Amino acid sequence: MSLINKNECERDSSSASASDDDDYDDNVEEENVFGEQEEEINILEQVQGLFSTDVFSNVIEMFRTYQSKFDLIEFLKKHNIHSQYDYIRLINYIRHEKPSIDDLKQLKPSKSPPWSDDKYFETVIENDPALQFDIEEDLNQLGDLAISSTDDQENNQLKKANERIRQLEEMVDTLKSMTSRLLDDQSTGATTTTSKAQTKDDIQDNGYFATYNHYDIHKDMLQDTVRTESYLQSIKENVDIFRNKIVLDVGCGTGILSMACVKYGHAKMVIAVDMSDMIYDAMAIAKENNIDESKIVFIHGRIEDVTLPVDKVDIIISEWMGYFLLFECMLESIIFARDKYLDKENGFILPDDFSIHLSGFHSEKLYHEHVGYWSDVYGFEMNTITKNILADGHVMIVPAEDIITSDCCIKNLDVYTCSNEDLSFTYPFTIQVLKSGSISGFICHFDVNFAKNLIQKVHFSTSARATPTHWKQTVFYLPRLYSVQEGEDIHGKILCQRHPHEKRGLIIHLHVFDSKFKFYLE
Repeated sequence: MSLINKNECERDSSSASASDDDDYDDNVEEENVFGEQEEEINILEQVQGLFSTDVFSNVIEMFRTYQSKFDLIEFLKKHNIHSQYDYIRLINYIRHEKPSIDDLKQLKPSKSPPWSDDKYFETVIENDPALQFDIEEDLNQLGDLAISSTDDQENNQLKKANERIRQLEEMVDTLKSMTSRLLDDQSTGATTTTSKAQTKDDIQDNGYFATYNHYDIHKDMLQDTVRTESYLQSIKENVDIFRNKIVLDVGCGTGILSMACVKYGHAKMVIAVDMSDMIYDAMAIAKENNIDESKIVFIHGRIEDVTLPVDKVDIIISEWMGYFLLFECMLESIIFARDKYLDKENGFILPDDFSIHLSGFHSEKLYHEHVGYWSDVYGFEMNTITKNILADGHVMIVPAEDIITSDCCIKNLDVYTCSNEDLSFTYPFTIQVLKSGSISGFICHFDVNFAKNLIQKVHFSTSARATPTHWKQTVFYLPRLYSVQEGEDIHGKILCQRHPHEKRGLIIHLHVFDSKFKFYLE
């Protein structure tokens, strides 16, 4: 399988000095010249003829020789071949099926020409110079075959640039489609289920997984050193657990955990499953890092919808946690994978032990920014918005000094034994006021442990008192401030339930201060 490596380079020209600009221009000119020379060398290499075993000195000479019988320009125009990918399929079709020139001439224009099948992306001759021929740029080197230039050169260049962008977009879409089919048909036996009519949940899931198609969200997660280094530490310090084992990575994203299981854990095989299109980048990243292709199997799809190439796995590893731990409800996927694929006797799940904690806090600054601000916006009351603000749970970093109560564990979760019902729970809590003042809301965080049967255990917390993570904390603001005294006990009850209309959302109820409050995480 061939992969296209896309490199992007950004330069901040506004901050560069004049001398830097000159150097940059020189570098660009040198790079352009080098690129042109490299392309010219490719198309000027010896090439086997399209319609015979004759060897031509270069591609240009080959097409000039064929011109009287096979006019490339006219053929491309007749069959509406504008895309470089269509041209590549045409060349591979000719080499593979060996039609005569007369056979090609007799073909009528069609929306589905014989070379439209994706199998003709497979090259017949390795490093075929004919495939290096750019039908937009290199045709101008054919002399009599050259396409006439427009009077407005700048306009012509703009058209070419726009067309190239369109072609690249088509190439990306085509490669994704091809890769998906290859994954479905791979010899390992990994397959996806037959397509079915989409339900409302399916549509919501499509939107959910689409958010993970973007690089920024993966960058945020990878740059969360607490998160990423904890996972890597659990692998590196428990090599004997991973060695020669089959690992299932649920929601592999960029593939960093899958690669770590191979590189640091010496796993026998890693099965990396992800529904987002990021899995195609993960495949390229693994190749880029020279990870043995036989060690990682990438499968595009939901874990609930795919069939793995093995009946059982030794380890399940996943970074499934959402805000408030349970938001996104990906826990259900881990439970599904556990029940269907994990070795019941000796299997491991990483991480495995979780707890959610609640405490009271007050911040004049945060409360004004998110709640108080709407009471006077340039002289206008906007309490309509305040009501909506108060109905939502908010994800933010809360300064540790703003926490004014003890914290209470409101939920423990053992992934080895939990069920889907654990996404909903009720817990009566008591927290003690540590300093007199006001409470403007409640804050929740969760702790994570890689613990059961591990040689070296790993722990991290998303608490406001710990190093910040991308999960931050989940805040529930109260509609007004409540005065409290040091040493006072605050009694309450928290209820968490599945959102009835948002598959991955939650509704949180807080009963405290003789009042009932309702919040949405969606």
